[in-house]
Amino acid sequence: MIINNWYAAAASSAVGAEPLQVRMLGCAFVLFRDTAGEVACLSDVCCHRGGSLSHGKRVNGCVQCPYHGWEYGTDGRVRLVPALGADAKIPARARVDSYPVQERWGFVWAFLGDLPEGERPELPDLLPEFGYQDTWRMTSMQRDWTVNWARLKENLADASHLFLVHSFGRHLPAKIDIFDIEETDWGVRVPQTYAAKPTDESRTSVNAPQAAETRTQSEVLIELSVIGLMQKNSQKMVSGYDQVIWNACTPIDATHTRHFNLHFRNFLPEAASDADMLKTIDWGFDEDAAVIEHVRPALTPVSQTGELFVETDGPEKAYRDKVARIGQRLGVIDWRRMQDLGPDRVQVIPSPARAEGGSWVHETVPLVAKA
Repeated sequence: MIINNWYAAAASSAVGAEPLQVRMLGCAFVLFRDTAGEVACLSDVCCHRGGSLSHGKRVNGCVQCPYHGWEYGTDGRVRLVPALGADAKIPARARVDSYPVQERWGFVWAFLGDLPEGERPELPDLLPEFGYQDTWRMTSMQRDWTVNWARLKENLADASHLFLVHSFGRHLPAKIDIFDIEETDWGVRVPQTYAAKPTDESRTSVNAPQAAETRTQSEVLIELSVIGLMQKNSQKMVSGYDQVIWNACTPIDATHTRHFNLHFRNFLPEAASDADMLKTIDWGFDEDAAVIEHVRPALTPVSQTGELFVETDGPEKAYRDKVARIGQRLGVIDWRRMQDLGPDRVQVIPSPARAEGGSWVHETVPLVAKA
């Protein structure tokens, strides 16, 4: 699990005045909106006696611990200790980590790390389709998986399992073509083409304008980003049934992943079709889950020699290599050490305020030593 990265924490619509607990990278966070409507993301554990801030409430624009009423501002600093009185001096260590946030594509994104603003990676703009309701019909769903985030991301780039695992891929040949892989600053791109010929049955009143376009082949573009752990599958089909499938994968911990999905389609534009579309998408994910939730080891092997890659695994291997290089630069949590230390101490993701120095109650998660 990589720190100093942006993660989709929750749908924007799910975050309001009432505190919301979110687990990411093996740690607990609290999200809430202040009185101006701005989202705050803090470590969820009160530095006093360990109360869960997400089980408290918003008071005076702060989140109030339900145990002793300590009030935390959006910067993580305690504003009031009721037992000491309103005029008491607040101890310097009375604070928790606060993380930068941004709202984009209908989600709250949290930057979980301590890099200063000028050094933070930017979310790549992979979703220009968002907001164009006149062109695309959009649906949204959220799903939790019992699988490591990297295993899920690699599965989303895997073309050679489609013919066997998925109902929608039964017509595909087992043997697949090898496509060029383009490396980007944030991940990899894999442009693909598939020979196809439109038929009379593929043209309907719904997709007639798109089907009228001259297309001799279907075009698919897979884009995988380590920043934000996003994946985008853009499909321009000969039939004119075009769609964009966008995913963001947020590690809950090393073996559980929260998956946010947006689906854009240029066909069946009426809202009445949304439920069936979501059911179809979820069905495809169920077919994936039946396989990848049983893959071993649960985490990707430490060594590349721990699994046998072949030529058709190029996108997965390229992405795994990219993850390793970016992780070395940004920092990777030592999950085994974190588990060993877990029972008797609170461990948190370091926030930008840590770089300013001072003393803190909670210690930061252990990181894998850089090579």
